[in-house]
Amino acid sequence: MSINLDDFVIRRGQGSAGDEDKHYVHDQGISSASWSIQHNLNKFPSVEVVDSAGTVVIGEVSYTDVNNLTIDFISGFSGKAYLN
Repeated sequence: MSINLDDFVIRRGQGSAGDEDKHYVHDQGISSASWSIQHNLNKFPSVEVVDSAGTVVIGEVSYTDVNNLTIDFISGFSGKAYLN
């Protein structure tokens, strides 16, 4: 018996309209130890932060509601937050 891998692969764009997961990129251009982000994703997204040099930074994420969150860090810096 042979297995067709195509039966197990989910391809982008084959689902119904609106099936793709929403995401948002926040650009924090001003150095700050607390980032307030309005993402309007209508969910509690996962968050990954990188500083302006591209280094991953860990912060404390607090969800205000399904469309807003705050990330607090030990010290201020600028960079990007990737929300998914």
